Amino acid sequence: MTITIRLLKYLKIVGPLFAFGLIMMIASSGAIQLAPLIIKYIIDNLLTGVNQGQALDMGRLLMLLAIYFAVILVASLVAYVAMRMLMYCANRVAEHLRNTAYDTMQNLPISYFDDKPAGKISARIVNDTETLRSQFYGNLVTQVLLNLLPVVFIYGILIYLNRWLGVFLLLLVPIYFLWQRIYSRRTQEQMPIFYEAQSEINTQVNEAMNGSTIIQLFGQEERALAEFESVAQRMLDADLRMIHVESTISWNLVEVMKRTLITAILGIVGYQVIGGATGLTAGLIFAYVNYTERLFNSLGMLVRLLPSLQRTLTTGRRVLELLDAEIETDSDQPLQMTEGVVEFRNVSFGYLPETLVLKDINIFANKGETVALVGHTGSGKSSIMNLLFRFYDPQAGQILIDGQNIGDCNRESVRSDMGIVLQDPYLFTGTIASNVAMDNADISEEEILDALNKVGAHDMIRRLEKGIHEPVVEKGNAFSSGERQLIAFARTLASNPKILILDEATSHIDTETEEIIQNAMNVVKEGRTTFIIAHRLSTIQNADQILVLHEGEIVERGTHAELLAQNGRYAEMYRMQQKI
Repeated sequence: MTITIRLLKYLKIVGPLFAFGLIMMIASSGAIQLAPLIIKYIIDNLLTGVNQGQALDMGRLLMLLAIYFAVILVASLVAYVAMRMLMYCANRVAEHLRNTAYDTMQNLPISYFDDKPAGKISARIVNDTETLRSQFYGNLVTQVLLNLLPVVFIYGILIYLNRWLGVFLLLLVPIYFLWQRIYSRRTQEQMPIFYEAQSEINTQVNEAMNGSTIIQLFGQEERALAEFESVAQRMLDADLRMIHVESTISWNLVEVMKRTLITAILGIVGYQVIGGATGLTAGLIFAYVNYTERLFNSLGMLVRLLPSLQRTLTTGRRVLELLDAEIETDSDQPLQMTEGVVEFRNVSFGYLPETLVLKDINIFANKGETVALVGHTGSGKSSIMNLLFRFYDPQAGQILIDGQNIGDCNRESVRSDMGIVLQDPYLFTGTIASNVAMDNADISEEEILDALNKVGAHDMIRRLEKGIHEPVVEKGNAFSSGERQLIAFARTLASNPKILILDEATSHIDTETEEIIQNAMNVVKEGRTTFIIAHRLSTIQNADQILVLHEGEIVERGTHAELLAQNGRYAEMYRMQQKI
């Protein structure tokens, strides 16, 4: 119930329009439910008299029939307009939820994504919000109104026509309530299984598409298919169980109850007529049967909406969990970066507070210096850069840029003057130009070309038919890894950062391309504070500082020549690479 209330509260963003549509729906429903009373009047006051030898008042009959059809027509038109308005409201609310969920995702800390597959998160933003649009706001709310309002009006009319019959039919309410409780208990276990399996399928499809080359190279097609079929079967089994519950306790049972009760009403009325009971007319019998039929149809539809209700509550819970996720708190204080001087003071950090991956790190990088971080996998190199970007905050110590503690500054301002080139560069769908400029209108085409030329991508640009406007699709898979890396370098250079981070940036590049990039970087590093994470020690020999990390600690520091003279870990790593 709490989830339902929270979802309904989002209707306040379209409050006036939704309220007006609701009023129109109530008026339409009331008019349609009152229309059979006109037929009852015609039967009792015009047609019954004909059987008794009275003349038929044709003019009055035609007038009443005209009123009846006018009421039905106007009420139907009003219902149509009301439905359009309510559906518009549903689309607006779903759009708001989807945008809010996406915005929430953008503001979540990086740690939120550490243990959550991308497929599950995207399913909440895309699939679940669409389910809420089509089922909860678009179908459930409007269909519940369409069937709940007639129930209220019909009970009022039946109590007016026959108090005892109306009160007797009120017993259906607790029966249907109990019905709903039984349905909920039998489906509440299967619904989470169904949607969890759906999210896993999204994740598997995403992984299979991105890893298709590896899957085929290692002959893992059958294993991938078996895993997919296993999850799909789990999803199917849960869905079949819910369908079984829905089919056994909804439509058929409603029909049986409806026919049984109508038969009982006709039998009782017939017995009363035979016994000479007065006050029963053909029009009244018509009204009893008509309204009882309508009552069961509306109640039956409400029962058939239970599957949608259960599904939307499950998807609603998943969307609300994302919306309730704790977003990063941020400071309003901007970082004023002027020189790009970086200092780590006694920094300790762990992705889990009880397990530190960095211990008492101290680094000082002056303006224009190049600091290289080397060490075996897991030694803490990337963690240092994650802290510098404020993707995470340390448990102890301070990180300062130009003397300002970045933990006290706005994250966007911290990152605004930083550039990074990753080991596996990510290109967005668009063009080479849009990937270099990152849609920054302040970066001209001349600056884009200049950046590409500096990193040595001029030959690639001349070769392409559309030059810098060459389309980029599917993460740039049409380009070689070296070409993607060159575009990523140009992207960083075009942003003109004061601090430059190269995270294994040359690991996927051939020797010739590496030389081109090294020559370009020697130019663009001038005046910039540069951090290089590298396994290829040949790329960092000219660094001003080389920091050797081991198990989260800086165990050696110095220039290339100084570290070779120390004959420690760095010298051992260098000799090993020289042999290779």
